[in-house]
Amino acid sequence: MKKLIAIFTGLVCYLHTAHAQNINALPKTGIKAAYMGSVIYLGFKVGIERPTKIIQLKKGCRTILKERYWTYNLGFYHHQTFHSNFYLLAERQFRRQYSNGFFLESALGVGYSRAFLSGATYQVETEVVSKKTLAGYNYVMLSLAGGMGYDFSKKKDLPLKFYFKPSLFFLTPYNSFIYARPTVELGIVYSPSNFFKADPSVKIKKK
Repeated sequence: MKKLIAIFTGLVCYLHTAHAQNINALPKTGIKAAYMGSVIYLGFKVGIERPTKIIQLKKGCRTILKERYWTYNLGFYHHQTFHSNFYLLAERQFRRQYSNGFFLESALGVGYSRAFLSGATYQVETEVVSKKTLAGYNYVMLSLAGGMGYDFSKKKDLPLKFYFKPSLFFLTPYNSFIYARPTVELGIVYSPSNFFKADPSVKIKKK
């Protein structure tokens, strides 16, 4: 009976492994492009994600990849009655990749933000009023994000990911305090062959 169970378990694991296909393939550097909206205000975000560490977590027949990335991004959104905000953001990204292609991720980021005020801005110096061009403020930006997506390369020979990621930006100093702003991203990641080739470390764990 034990041998029968072992044979059945081995067969199930074999079929699961065959079905999983590319779950063990190492992730590559990807080019990111996304619609990014701040509340109802439109914007965009582009950048790259570069893998640095992979943990292969084996649970029985299942293999889960815990992937670690550095991502570097340029973003923008426009609030018609408030400001237009350009920013540079570096994020430490944590992704949990499943064999069916689905993944979950979170990210912590820090960067620089330059906000340009909407509408005309005037400056008063010694009773002289002058119009100030490109008026705005510089901020330190912090970000916290979490999202989900799908990696098409796990089931098909297509180096493409699709993701949805809400986030929260913090700008400081803002009137001697911190200003928080929610955003949402809907984007893709394309990983062309031999682009900015990465060599992430790999560690295997079994449970």
